[in-house]
Amino acid sequence: MLEDAPVGSPKWWLSRLDEERTRRSEVYDAYRELVNDTHPLPESAETSQKFARMAGLATTNLMGLAAEATAERMSVEGIRIGDEPDADKDAWRIWKDSDFDAGSDEAIAAALICERSFVSVSPPKDGKNPRLSYEDPAQVVLAYSPEGERIAALKVFGDEWTGDTFGTLYTPGYVVRMTRKGDDGNMNPLDPFRWLARQMPKGAEAVTRNPLGEVPFFELQNRPLGEIRSELAPLVLPQRLLNQTMFNIQAIAEYGAFRQKWATGIEVPRNPETGAPIAPYEAHIAKLFVAEGEDARFGDFNATDLKPHLDLAREIAGHMARISRLPATYFMTEVSNVGAETLALIVGGLVAKCRRRVKGYEPGLEGAMRLAFKARAG
Repeated sequence: MLEDAPVGSPKWWLSRLDEERTRRSEVYDAYRELVNDTHPLPESAETSQKFARMAGLATTNLMGLAAEATAERMSVEGIRIGDEPDADKDAWRIWKDSDFDAGSDEAIAAALICERSFVSVSPPKDGKNPRLSYEDPAQVVLAYSPEGERIAALKVFGDEWTGDTFGTLYTPGYVVRMTRKGDDGNMNPLDPFRWLARQMPKGAEAVTRNPLGEVPFFELQNRPLGEIRSELAPLVLPQRLLNQTMFNIQAIAEYGAFRQKWATGIEVPRNPETGAPIAPYEAHIAKLFVAEGEDARFGDFNATDLKPHLDLAREIAGHMARISRLPATYFMTEVSNVGAETLALIVGGLVAKCRRRVKGYEPGLEGAMRLAFKARAG
Protein backbone atom coordinates (compact mmCIF):
# COMPACT_ATOMS: atom_id res chain seq x y z
CA MET A 1 0.00 0.00 0.00
CA LEU A 2 2.94 2.33 0.51
CA GLU A 3 3.45 2.42 -3.25
CA ASP A 4 0.20 4.41 -3.47
CA ALA A 5 1.65 7.17 -1.26
CA PRO A 6 3.74 9.63 -3.33
CA VAL A 7 7.33 10.12 -2.16
CA GLY A 8 7.48 13.14 0.12
CA SER A 9 3.75 13.09 0.89
CA PRO A 10 2.57 13.16 4.53
CA LYS A 11 1.62 9.46 4.53
CA TRP A 12 4.97 8.54 2.96
CA TRP A 13 6.83 10.47 5.69
CA LEU A 14 4.59 9.01 8.40
CA SER A 15 5.42 5.47 7.32
CA ARG A 16 9.14 6.05 6.91
CA LEU A 17 9.64 7.96 10.13
CA ASP A 18 7.31 5.93 12.34
CA GLU A 19 9.01 2.68 11.33
CA GLU A 20 12.38 4.11 12.38
CA ARG A 21 10.95 5.57 15.57
CA THR A 22 9.41 2.22 16.53
CA ARG A 23 12.70 0.41 15.97
CA ARG A 24 14.63 2.91 18.06
CA SER A 25 12.12 3.05 20.90
CA GLU A 26 12.53 -0.68 21.57
CA VAL A 27 16.27 -0.19 22.02
CA TYR A 28 15.84 2.91 24.16
CA ASP A 29 13.30 1.20 26.42
CA ALA A 30 15.79 -1.62 27.03
CA TYR A 31 18.50 0.85 28.09
CA ARG A 32 16.11 2.73 30.35
CA GLU A 33 15.04 -0.47 32.07
CA LEU A 34 18.67 -1.25 32.85
CA VAL A 35 19.20 2.22 34.31
CA ASN A 36 15.97 1.93 36.32
CA ASP A 37 17.08 -1.36 37.89
CA THR A 38 14.87 -3.62 35.78
CA HIS A 39 17.45 -6.23 34.80
CA PRO A 40 16.97 -9.71 33.28
CA LEU A 41 17.09 -12.27 36.06
CA PRO A 42 20.29 -14.35 36.29
CA GLU A 43 20.02 -17.79 34.76
CA SER A 44 19.52 -20.84 36.95
CA ALA A 45 18.15 -24.34 36.45
CA GLU A 46 16.51 -24.07 39.85
CA THR A 47 12.98 -22.63 39.77
CA SER A 48 12.03 -22.70 43.43
CA GLN A 49 10.63 -19.69 45.22
CA LYS A 50 13.85 -19.35 47.18
CA PHE A 51 15.97 -19.13 44.02
CA ALA A 52 13.54 -16.65 42.49
CA ARG A 53 13.91 -14.47 45.57
CA MET A 54 17.71 -14.64 45.39
CA ALA A 55 17.63 -13.76 41.69
CA GLY A 56 15.61 -10.66 42.53
CA LEU A 57 18.24 -9.60 45.06
CA ALA A 58 21.21 -10.22 42.76
CA THR A 59 21.15 -6.94 40.80
CA THR A 60 23.98 -4.52 41.54
CA ASN A 61 23.04 -1.69 39.22
CA LEU A 62 26.24 0.07 38.19
CA MET A 63 24.80 1.18 34.84
CA GLY A 64 22.46 3.66 36.51
CA LEU A 65 25.37 5.01 38.52
CA ALA A 66 27.50 5.36 35.38
CA ALA A 67 24.76 7.34 33.62
CA GLU A 68 24.00 9.57 36.60
CA ALA A 69 27.65 10.30 37.45
CA THR A 70 28.31 11.35 33.85
CA ALA A 71 25.14 13.41 33.45
CA GLU A 72 25.64 15.35 36.67
CA ARG A 73 28.89 16.79 35.27
CA MET A 74 27.26 18.20 32.15
CA SER A 75 24.86 21.13 32.35
CA VAL A 76 24.32 24.45 30.61
CA GLU A 77 25.53 27.28 32.84
CA GLY A 78 25.17 30.22 30.48
CA ILE A 79 24.76 31.41 26.91
CA ARG A 80 27.22 33.64 25.07
CA ILE A 81 26.30 35.20 21.73
CA GLY A 82 29.27 37.03 20.20
CA ASP A 83 30.14 40.28 21.96
CA GLU A 84 26.56 41.44 22.55
CA PRO A 85 25.67 41.24 26.25
CA ASP A 86 22.04 42.22 25.53
CA ALA A 87 21.69 39.19 23.24
CA ASP A 88 23.06 37.03 26.03
CA LYS A 89 20.37 38.37 28.37
CA ASP A 90 17.61 37.80 25.81
CA ALA A 91 18.77 34.24 25.22
CA TRP A 92 18.90 33.51 28.93
CA ARG A 93 15.41 34.99 29.34
CA ILE A 94 14.05 32.59 26.70
CA TRP A 95 15.89 29.78 28.46
CA LYS A 96 14.46 30.67 31.87
CA ASP A 97 10.93 31.28 30.58
CA SER A 98 11.03 27.76 29.12
CA ASP A 99 12.23 26.36 32.48
CA PHE A 100 14.96 24.79 30.38
CA ASP A 101 17.46 24.33 33.19
CA ALA A 102 15.54 21.15 34.00
CA GLY A 103 14.71 20.46 30.35
CA SER A 104 18.32 20.64 29.20
CA ASP A 105 19.39 18.31 32.02
CA GLU A 106 16.74 15.83 30.91
CA ALA A 107 17.88 16.10 27.30
CA ILE A 108 21.53 15.49 28.22
CA ALA A 109 20.71 12.50 30.45
CA ALA A 110 18.45 10.98 27.78
CA ALA A 111 21.14 11.38 25.12
CA LEU A 112 23.67 9.60 27.34
CA ILE A 113 21.30 6.70 27.95
CA CYS A 114 19.48 6.44 24.61
CA GLU A 115 22.29 7.68 22.29
CA ARG A 116 20.26 10.75 21.29
CA SER A 117 17.53 13.12 22.45
CA PHE A 118 15.67 16.08 21.01
CA VAL A 119 14.88 19.72 21.74
CA SER A 120 11.89 21.43 20.13
CA VAL A 121 11.07 25.10 19.61
CA SER A 122 7.47 26.30 19.86
CA PRO A 123 6.52 29.66 18.31
CA PRO A 124 5.63 32.52 20.68
CA LYS A 125 2.02 32.89 21.84
CA ASP A 126 0.22 35.91 23.31
CA GLY A 127 3.34 38.05 23.16
CA LYS A 128 5.43 35.60 25.17
CA ASN A 129 8.83 34.24 24.26
CA PRO A 130 9.27 31.10 22.13
CA ARG A 131 9.45 27.95 24.21
CA LEU A 132 12.21 25.32 24.30
CA SER A 133 11.14 21.80 25.28
CA TYR A 134 12.86 18.49 25.87
CA GLU A 135 11.51 15.73 23.63
CA ASP A 136 11.63 12.02 24.47
CA PRO A 137 13.81 10.17 21.91
CA ALA A 138 11.30 7.29 21.94
CA GLN A 139 8.64 9.67 20.61
CA VAL A 140 10.57 11.69 18.02
CA VAL A 141 12.52 10.92 14.88
CA LEU A 142 14.26 13.48 12.67
CA ALA A 143 15.14 13.10 8.98
CA TYR A 144 18.05 14.83 7.26
CA SER A 145 18.95 15.60 3.67
CA PRO A 146 22.27 14.32 2.28
CA GLU A 147 23.67 17.76 3.10
CA GLY A 148 22.66 17.39 6.76
CA GLU A 149 19.66 19.74 6.68
CA ARG A 150 16.60 18.91 8.75
CA ILE A 151 13.82 18.10 6.27
CA ALA A 152 11.15 16.31 8.34
CA ALA A 153 10.33 15.27 11.89
CA LEU A 154 7.66 13.09 13.44
CA LYS A 155 6.48 13.14 17.04
CA VAL A 156 4.25 10.27 18.15
CA PHE A 157 2.58 9.87 21.54
CA GLY A 158 -0.23 7.71 22.85
CA ASP A 159 -3.47 8.25 24.74
CA GLU A 160 -3.57 5.72 27.58
CA TRP A 161 -7.33 6.15 28.03
CA THR A 162 -8.45 5.44 24.45
CA GLY A 163 -5.48 3.50 23.10
CA ASP A 164 -5.26 5.94 20.17
CA THR A 165 -1.96 7.25 18.91
CA PHE A 166 -1.35 10.85 17.91
CA GLY A 167 1.30 11.86 15.43
CA THR A 168 2.44 15.28 14.27
CA LEU A 169 4.54 15.55 11.13
CA TYR A 170 6.70 18.62 10.63
CA THR A 171 8.28 19.80 7.40
CA PRO A 172 9.63 23.26 6.57
CA GLY A 173 6.38 24.08 4.76
CA TYR A 174 3.58 22.48 6.76
CA VAL A 175 2.50 20.73 9.96
CA VAL A 176 0.18 17.70 9.74
CA ARG A 177 -1.67 16.41 12.81
CA MET A 178 -2.83 12.81 12.54
CA THR A 179 -4.53 10.14 14.64
CA ARG A 180 -4.14 6.36 14.50
CA LYS A 181 -6.85 4.28 16.12
CA GLY A 182 -6.06 1.47 18.53
CA ASP A 183 -4.75 -1.74 16.97
CA ASP A 184 -7.54 -4.19 16.16
CA GLY A 185 -5.05 -7.04 15.79
CA ASN A 186 -5.63 -7.48 12.06
CA MET A 187 -3.66 -4.61 10.54
CA ASN A 188 -0.02 -3.65 10.26
CA PRO A 189 0.52 -0.97 12.94
CA LEU A 190 2.96 0.81 10.60
CA ASP A 191 0.52 0.96 7.69
CA PRO A 192 0.51 4.64 6.67
CA PHE A 193 -3.14 4.44 5.65
CA ARG A 194 -4.16 3.82 9.26
CA TRP A 195 -3.29 7.46 9.98
CA LEU A 196 -6.30 9.79 9.75
CA ALA A 197 -6.58 13.56 10.01
CA ARG A 198 -6.88 14.46 13.70
CA GLN A 199 -10.14 15.89 14.98
CA MET A 200 -9.24 19.43 16.02
CA PRO A 201 -11.05 21.98 18.22
CA LYS A 202 -13.43 24.28 16.43
CA GLY A 203 -11.56 26.81 14.33
CA ALA A 204 -8.35 24.75 14.14
CA GLU A 205 -7.10 22.75 11.17
CA ALA A 206 -5.30 19.40 11.06
CA VAL A 207 -2.96 20.67 8.31
CA THR A 208 -1.42 24.11 8.75
CA ARG A 209 1.45 26.14 7.43
CA ASN A 210 4.61 25.84 9.48
CA PRO A 211 4.93 29.27 11.14
CA LEU A 212 8.66 28.84 11.74
CA GLY A 213 9.53 27.94 8.17
CA GLU A 214 11.80 25.08 9.25
CA VAL A 215 11.62 21.81 11.15
CA PRO A 216 11.49 22.86 14.85
CA PHE A 217 13.39 19.85 16.25
CA PHE A 218 17.08 19.59 17.01
CA GLU A 219 19.04 16.47 17.91
CA LEU A 220 21.53 15.99 20.73
CA GLN A 221 23.82 13.13 19.73
CA ASN A 222 26.03 11.06 22.01
CA ARG A 223 29.21 10.29 20.08
CA PRO A 224 31.75 8.41 22.26
CA LEU A 225 33.87 7.23 19.31
CA GLY A 226 32.56 9.43 16.54
CA GLU A 227 29.47 7.25 16.03
CA ILE A 228 26.12 7.75 17.70
CA ARG A 229 26.01 5.26 20.57
CA SER A 230 24.56 4.95 24.03
CA GLU A 231 26.98 5.51 26.87
CA LEU A 232 25.69 2.25 28.35
CA ALA A 233 26.28 0.05 25.31
CA PRO A 234 29.70 -1.30 26.41
CA LEU A 235 28.43 -1.89 29.96
CA VAL A 236 25.54 -4.24 29.19
CA LEU A 237 27.49 -7.52 29.10
CA PRO A 238 29.70 -6.73 32.14
CA GLN A 239 26.57 -5.76 34.07
CA ARG A 240 24.89 -9.07 33.24
CA LEU A 241 28.06 -10.92 34.26
CA LEU A 242 28.15 -9.00 37.54
CA ASN A 243 24.50 -9.83 38.23
CA GLN A 244 25.19 -13.53 37.60
CA THR A 245 28.20 -13.42 39.91
CA MET A 246 26.19 -11.73 42.65
CA PHE A 247 23.48 -14.36 42.22
CA ASN A 248 26.08 -17.09 42.73
CA ILE A 249 27.31 -15.32 45.87
CA GLN A 250 23.73 -15.09 47.14
CA ALA A 251 23.22 -18.82 46.54
CA ILE A 252 26.46 -19.73 48.31
CA ALA A 253 25.65 -17.51 51.27
CA GLU A 254 22.08 -18.84 51.46
CA TYR A 255 23.05 -22.50 51.51
CA GLY A 256 26.36 -21.99 53.23
CA ALA A 257 24.55 -20.73 56.32
CA PHE A 258 23.33 -24.34 56.78
CA ARG A 259 25.97 -26.70 55.43
CA GLN A 260 24.73 -29.52 53.28
CA LYS A 261 24.35 -32.60 55.46
CA TRP A 262 25.06 -36.25 54.73
CA ALA A 263 24.04 -39.42 56.53
CA THR A 264 24.91 -43.10 56.18
CA GLY A 265 23.68 -46.27 57.86
CA ILE A 266 20.08 -45.09 58.17
CA GLU A 267 16.89 -46.39 56.60
CA VAL A 268 15.54 -43.96 53.99
CA PRO A 269 11.73 -43.99 53.62
CA ARG A 270 10.27 -44.07 50.10
CA ASN A 271 7.09 -42.87 48.49
CA PRO A 272 4.79 -45.92 48.30
CA GLU A 273 3.40 -44.84 44.92
CA THR A 274 6.52 -43.70 43.09
CA GLY A 275 9.27 -45.39 45.06
CA ALA A 276 11.17 -42.08 45.20
CA PRO A 277 13.23 -41.56 48.36
CA ILE A 278 11.88 -39.12 50.95
CA ALA A 279 14.20 -36.96 53.02
CA PRO A 280 14.01 -38.40 56.55
CA TYR A 281 15.10 -35.18 58.25
CA GLU A 282 14.25 -31.49 57.94
CA ALA A 283 17.39 -29.41 58.32
CA HIS A 284 16.83 -26.57 60.76
CA ILE A 285 18.97 -24.67 63.21
CA ALA A 286 16.70 -25.71 66.12
CA LYS A 287 16.25 -29.39 65.21
CA LEU A 288 18.25 -32.51 66.03
CA PHE A 289 18.97 -35.51 63.79
CA VAL A 290 18.32 -38.82 65.58
CA ALA A 291 18.87 -42.42 64.34
CA GLU A 292 18.51 -45.69 66.30
CA GLY A 293 20.82 -47.85 64.22
CA GLU A 294 24.34 -48.55 65.47
CA ASP A 295 25.84 -47.86 62.03
CA ALA A 296 24.25 -44.42 61.59
CA ARG A 297 26.71 -41.65 60.84
CA PHE A 298 26.11 -37.93 60.24
CA GLY A 299 28.30 -35.18 58.86
CA ASP A 300 28.36 -32.11 56.63
CA PHE A 301 30.23 -30.87 53.60
CA ASN A 302 32.81 -28.12 53.75
CA ALA A 303 31.61 -24.58 53.11
CA THR A 304 32.29 -23.03 49.72
CA ASP A 305 34.89 -20.28 49.80
CA LEU A 306 33.26 -16.96 48.91
CA LYS A 307 36.53 -15.08 48.35
CA PRO A 308 37.09 -16.07 44.68
CA HIS A 309 33.55 -15.03 43.83
CA LEU A 310 33.89 -11.70 45.65
CA ASP A 311 37.20 -11.08 43.91
CA LEU A 312 35.53 -11.76 40.55
CA ALA A 313 32.74 -9.29 41.37
CA ARG A 314 35.33 -6.63 42.24
CA GLU A 315 37.22 -7.30 39.02
CA ILE A 316 34.04 -6.91 36.96
CA ALA A 317 33.21 -3.66 38.76
CA GLY A 318 36.75 -2.44 38.11
CA HIS A 319 36.41 -3.32 34.43
CA MET A 320 33.15 -1.35 34.24
CA ALA A 321 34.88 1.60 35.88
CA ARG A 322 37.66 1.51 33.29
CA ILE A 323 35.46 1.35 30.22
CA SER A 324 33.06 4.00 31.57
CA ARG A 325 35.96 6.28 32.62
CA LEU A 326 34.44 6.63 36.08
CA PRO A 327 36.74 6.67 39.13
CA ALA A 328 37.05 3.23 40.69
CA THR A 329 35.94 4.76 44.00
CA TYR A 330 32.45 5.08 42.50
CA PHE A 331 32.14 1.33 41.96
CA MET A 332 34.29 -0.15 44.71
CA THR A 333 34.73 0.67 48.39
CA GLU A 334 38.04 -1.11 48.96
CA VAL A 335 40.35 1.37 47.26
CA SER A 336 43.46 2.14 49.31
CA ASN A 337 46.84 3.80 48.96
CA VAL A 338 45.54 6.34 46.45
CA GLY A 339 47.04 9.82 46.74
CA ALA A 340 45.31 13.11 46.01
CA GLU A 341 47.18 13.53 42.72
CA THR A 342 46.18 10.06 41.57
CA LEU A 343 42.55 10.69 42.47
CA ALA A 344 42.62 13.96 40.53
CA LEU A 345 44.07 12.11 37.55
CA ILE A 346 41.33 9.45 37.76
CA VAL A 347 38.59 12.07 37.92
CA GLY A 348 40.32 13.88 35.06
CA GLY A 349 39.44 10.99 32.76
CA LEU A 350 35.74 11.42 33.52
CA VAL A 351 35.98 15.19 33.00
CA ALA A 352 37.71 14.71 29.63
CA LYS A 353 34.99 12.27 28.58
CA CYS A 354 32.27 14.75 29.51
CA ARG A 355 33.95 17.51 27.51
CA ARG A 356 34.05 15.24 24.50
CA ARG A 357 30.39 14.31 24.84
CA VAL A 358 29.35 17.96 25.07
CA LYS A 359 30.61 18.50 21.53
CA GLY A 360 27.79 16.27 20.28
CA TYR A 361 25.18 18.26 22.22
CA GLU A 362 26.24 21.82 21.42
CA PRO A 363 25.01 21.94 17.77
CA GLY A 364 21.47 20.92 18.78
CA LEU A 365 21.24 23.39 21.65
CA GLU A 366 22.75 26.20 19.58
CA GLY A 367 20.38 25.47 16.69
CA ALA A 368 17.36 25.52 19.00
CA MET A 369 18.39 28.88 20.42
CA ARG A 370 18.99 30.29 16.94
CA LEU A 371 15.49 29.25 15.84
CA ALA A 372 14.01 30.70 19.05
CA PHE A 373 15.55 34.08 18.19
CA LYS A 374 14.21 33.81 14.65
CA ALA A 375 10.71 33.06 15.97
CA ARG A 376 10.97 35.92 18.48
CA ALA A 377 11.87 38.37 15.74
CA GLY A 378 8.71 37.36 13.90
